[in-house]
Amino acid sequence: MTTPLRPFLELKHGPLEKKKIFAFRQDQVQSQLSGREATVDRLFAADWVNVVAFNDDDEILLVRQWRFGSMAFSVELPAGAIDVGEDPVVAGLRELREETGHTPVDPTRVVLLGATRPNPAFMQNRCFTVFVPRARKTHEQSLDPTEEVEVLTLPRSRLDERLRVGATRCASEHDGDRADVADGLQDSIEVLMDNALGLVALHLWKLHVANEGAGAPPKGV
Repeated sequence: MTTPLRPFLELKHGPLEKKKIFAFRQDQVQSQLSGREATVDRLFAADWVNVVAFNDDDEILLVRQWRFGSMAFSVELPAGAIDVGEDPVVAGLRELREETGHTPVDPTRVVLLGATRPNPAFMQNRCFTVFVPRARKTHEQSLDPTEEVEVLTLPRSRLDERLRVGATRCASEHDGDRADVADGLQDSIEVLMDNALGLVALHLWKLHVANEGAGAPPKGV
């Protein structure tokens, strides 16, 4: 008979090193099955939110910006960190407005689709997904000092194709490619989406649409 799994015991928490967007800590834990002790790394970050939003032309709203981790331009959904105590829907609509200048045509139709764990191996936070069936530009962008964001749109009908191409391109990249991109030699703006949390958000949106049995909302709604 298989021994049931049990939570690891927390033996000692190390000092918390606080950075700009996360905190880091190394803790001592012990297995309740084997008795073995180990040191584990933990990152503590705010919860995040992604926004799936479409405009009046049934185009999804996307943002393109330089990402310091990948050292490359990235095409993503409007997204950002949730403030402490902030409602995920409120945070999503704030990020949508700040990054794209768009707001919902009908706020009562905005839907919280759910949340997932970005990387439970060493992170504690969640990433929420908010769906805005129809949005229009009502504001100018309001960006943080390190944000330089270009707003892109993509017809709903081309979304799956661009996701496939983005994943294929990511799989075929070599270390040498990063140097060219880092030098600013990206030859053209392509809507190639390979952001993992964005892919999850779009999957949740597709499940929502399928469950609702409805496609695109009527134009002008």
